[in-house]
Amino acid sequence: MSTYNFKLIGIAQRIWSHISAAVAILLVIGALLVGYSIGKSSPTPQSESAHTDHASNEPAHPIEYTCSMHPTVRLSDPNAKCPICFMELIPIADTTTGEGMENMLTLSESAKAMSRIETAKVVRHFPTAQVRLFGKLAYDQTSVSRISAYFPGRIDRLFVNYIGVTVQEGDHLAEIYSPDLIAAFEELKQANKTVRSSQSASDFLRETARQTLAAARDKLRLFGLTSDQIENIESGTFDANQLTIYAPIGGVVTKLAVREGDYIKTGDPIATVANLSRLWLDLEAYESQLPMLNWGLPVTFTVEARPGELFQGQVSFIEPFIDPKTRTAAVRVAVDNTDGRLKPGMFATAIARPKITENGAIVSDELAGRWISPMHPTIVKDQPGSCDICGMDLVRAESLGVVGDPSAVEQPLVIPRTAVLFTGTRSVVYVQVPNADKPTYEGRTVELGPRAGEFYTVHSGLNEGEDIVVHGAFRIDSAMQILAKPSMMMPDGGRSNTGDQHGNMTAPMSQMKESLPISDSFTQELSPLYTAYLDAQEALADDNLEGFVKATTHLNHLLMSLNEAGLVGEPFANWRRAKSALQSDTVFDNIDDARIYFGDMSKSIMSLEQQFGHLADETWHVAFCPMAFNFEGAKWIQRGTEINNPYFGDQMLRCGDIQSTLSPVSNDQHEGHTHE
Repeated sequence: MSTYNFKLIGIAQRIWSHISAAVAILLVIGALLVGYSIGKSSPTPQSESAHTDHASNEPAHPIEYTCSMHPTVRLSDPNAKCPICFMELIPIADTTTGEGMENMLTLSESAKAMSRIETAKVVRHFPTAQVRLFGKLAYDQTSVSRISAYFPGRIDRLFVNYIGVTVQEGDHLAEIYSPDLIAAFEELKQANKTVRSSQSASDFLRETARQTLAAARDKLRLFGLTSDQIENIESGTFDANQLTIYAPIGGVVTKLAVREGDYIKTGDPIATVANLSRLWLDLEAYESQLPMLNWGLPVTFTVEARPGELFQGQVSFIEPFIDPKTRTAAVRVAVDNTDGRLKPGMFATAIARPKITENGAIVSDELAGRWISPMHPTIVKDQPGSCDICGMDLVRAESLGVVGDPSAVEQPLVIPRTAVLFTGTRSVVYVQVPNADKPTYEGRTVELGPRAGEFYTVHSGLNEGEDIVVHGAFRIDSAMQILAKPSMMMPDGGRSNTGDQHGNMTAPMSQMKESLPISDSFTQELSPLYTAYLDAQEALADDNLEGFVKATTHLNHLLMSLNEAGLVGEPFANWRRAKSALQSDTVFDNIDDARIYFGDMSKSIMSLEQQFGHLADETWHVAFCPMAFNFEGAKWIQRGTEINNPYFGDQMLRCGDIQSTLSPVSNDQHEGHTHE
């Protein structure tokens, strides 16, 4: 290399060293300027923060937010959503620790506002329940007379020759010719002559003749003849070969078993007459509804044939046992039908509104001082007497236990249903601690009585006048879980694996899902819920609104009593979302509204089946109709592979196709259950 090249290299090295030194100096100066700027601006927000803290008396440290369903989540952004279930986050409570505070939680005013906590007082009053029942009208069986043949013969003439004809008591029904009857007539006549001709005979012969005459009369009386007919035969004014049969009661002919010319034997049925001025409304009540029903309770009901009209009756009988298949008991309502607007066979939707105590419905006092037949309780009179049906002496209503005095019953403690957290085995409420410096809440286990509408009666655990949380109780309970204090799902407290001190989750979301086992018993609990849904689906496919309403009513009762103990994490969140969507107090007056609700119901049921599976011994199928809801399309679950479209019914019963199959799972398949 030449001397010239070495000189150029030396010059370049000196220039680069100067440039590097200059750049380094500029970087140092820039860093000093930035540091000075930061140090100068920091006192202002600190001062503002200090002022704010002093004014609001709130802690200066940042507030963290967590999910009420997944307390392992810790985030600093109040507008973020839970990364697992996408629920809104709540602030982590500021807590006060100390002796005697293990069941309590103290919140700051801002945390209370963020959690939207509302309270109400525990009060005493008689809440009114609304018990919805379904059934149909039937004949009053005590007002039905079945006419049968007392002797063999031939129907010579049938005056009542079609079903539905109205007859009055004493109207003629038929004429019967019978050789046995003619022989009995002759026996009576001869016995009568013997008595008249034996006046000069011995006492023994006269007594024998009188006994023979009495036996002949009794024989005709047993044949169904009236006293007037027997007297006419004896006197000789009745000289026909046929006997006329008369209606024993007034009413409607509901059945004809013979026609003119038919030969009948002794005991063969001829006709049935029913008095329709009184009817029975036969209803079915679930086990949970029985404590709210009692004898004499007023009931209102509607029928489809007369929309908008309300009919009334009183409970006259409650079946003393439960049907093992339907898990219901029959409830009978006595209905007055003097005007004839109601007809046997009509379907009815009934509502009873009893006032509730902590042990069930208040016994009515409407029958106080009245008299009742112990065998036929529909017979009620203002004075003592005998039963119109069986002739038994009437007894006071008080002696049958059907009369009560509401003024003698203590009003129960009552709380709103939104205040109660259910675990399946326990019921928990949160009570606001009085005279506390900050909002403080104490968890209590309570024993509940019957539910009446939007209220529960309380047996124990609360006192009148206490303030309980009616909105936000679940958020308080979640904070208790985070702090390892006694809570709904952890009655003894105990810290679980809830994350590190920096607010990070301890495991990825996928690992968290895998660590949450599904309760076998809970999947079993879902079985009747699935059955009610499938019954509702089949009812809509048959265009049977009454059947759909009955199935959804049963489903709502199951939701209230279903045992959810053992559920945690995401399965618990999924169940609570589905339960909230399934619960409905809507009264469906037309089938179109029912089908709209069924679409949402199907989504919730499919979500539950996806999470928990089903234990039935049958395979179900997911079907899809592309034309439902103005071509938006909708799915449903059904039994069998033949399409039964619940969204169109008979109009397009086979519209749709099977998209997937849902096979039952065994007990050892529950954990991590999914459908491909």
